[in-house]
Amino acid sequence: MNKKWFIGIDVAKLTLDVAIHSEDGKLDENYKRVINDIRGFNDLLKWLQKKRIECSETIFCMEHTGVYGLEIQSFFEHNGIDYCVESPLQIKRSLGLVRGKNDKIDAFRIAWYAYTFRKRIKMSHLPHETITNLHMLLIERKHYVRQIASYKQQVSDLMKYETALAVQRKQKVMSHLSEVLSDVESQINAIVNLDTEIRHNYKLLLTVPGIGHINAITTIVNTQNFTSFNNARQYACYIGVAPFEHTSGISINGKTRVSKLGNKQAKVELTQAARSAVVHDPGIKAYFWRKFSEKGSTRDAYGVVLNAVKFKLLLRMFAVVKRDSGYIKLAYA
Repeated sequence: MNKKWFIGIDVAKLTLDVAIHSEDGKLDENYKRVINDIRGFNDLLKWLQKKRIECSETIFCMEHTGVYGLEIQSFFEHNGIDYCVESPLQIKRSLGLVRGKNDKIDAFRIAWYAYTFRKRIKMSHLPHETITNLHMLLIERKHYVRQIASYKQQVSDLMKYETALAVQRKQKVMSHLSEVLSDVESQINAIVNLDTEIRHNYKLLLTVPGIGHINAITTIVNTQNFTSFNNARQYACYIGVAPFEHTSGISINGKTRVSKLGNKQAKVELTQAARSAVVHDPGIKAYFWRKFSEKGSTRDAYGVVLNAVKFKLLLRMFAVVKRDSGYIKLAYA
């Protein structure tokens, strides 16, 4: 990467702590806090101009903080400024042993990370507006689904202990939440239908047995409509389906298992798809029970084989999109 300046940004809801990587020890001169809005962004550029730092020679680095960082990322893209968004855990573990933290220190640590790994980090870009809108709607939908499940459990478990009016109130709230959830899903469908490329891949994914509406949309959002991952194995690693060894010499010989690091919500959705495929797809069903019996028909074996089914579904989803044709259901004897 042909850059001269490496700047770390610690993103918060209201402010941005900005630090320029430097080895001269002049921390105060290389640090500035600005408001997390358009005025603060312009103040940041003016500050850099005074220091004779050209944005074309600069890479800005920040941690992924969800919606709080979207505005500054949009500003950078609008002005053609290079930036990268890294995993907070990735940055934290790269620092080694550290003591203490505050926003200013964090900004300098992010700047140090950008400088140290300048040959490895990649430029980030905001996804298409349609993908962003679908992502936000999926988050909203998950919130309502959890609330409905909570109220259903309350009605089921506490009905005989509560008054009739209390039960009616909970049922009324559930009814309202169901209506709101229906509105959200209708908006999701409307957005999908308006985008030709997304609609095309969405219909292809639905041809895969076990893959339903939410799994198809979730996969499209996470892969940015199958443009941000080259193959199913990369995506399997991203959501925590790919298994990894845990061995070292002769003293450590752990089980090969999936990592806890990954997109947990996508993995949960895919688990439901795998269970559905085991029931409704003859080929998957035969494969599952054959492998399950080979591994001893234990509880651990169930999880291992079901994870293999998840990977099969990922392979099928990437395959139908890559070859641009629906899934072909084979006849099983």
